[in-house]
Amino acid sequence: MTPEVETNVRRIEAMWTDCRTRHGGDGAFLFGSFGAADAMYAPVVARFHTYAVKVGGPARAYMDVIMALPAWGEWRGAALAEPWVLPEDEVDWPKVIRV
Repeated sequence: MTPEVETNVRRIEAMWTDCRTRHGGDGAFLFGSFGAADAMYAPVVARFHTYAVKVGGPARAYMDVIMALPAWGEWRGAALAEPWVLPEDEVDWPKVIRV
């Protein structure tokens, strides 16, 4: 990771941890029960997962909860089933690694 990317990753990790600590209550999501913030961060969870970004325990637990959602499985399955690839958007082209 570049220093800029590392800074952004740590900033997001700190936000997730803060939201869970201050507002999570008994729920597993950022503000307890699933909400718009969790839907907004799902693509970030996907990127962190795809690129195996190392995060601390609270952020990892949050990512695991998001990835355990049935909607996550549907979303991922639909993405993997897409038959087309935009080579200019795939850093690992021509062999696109699908995780």
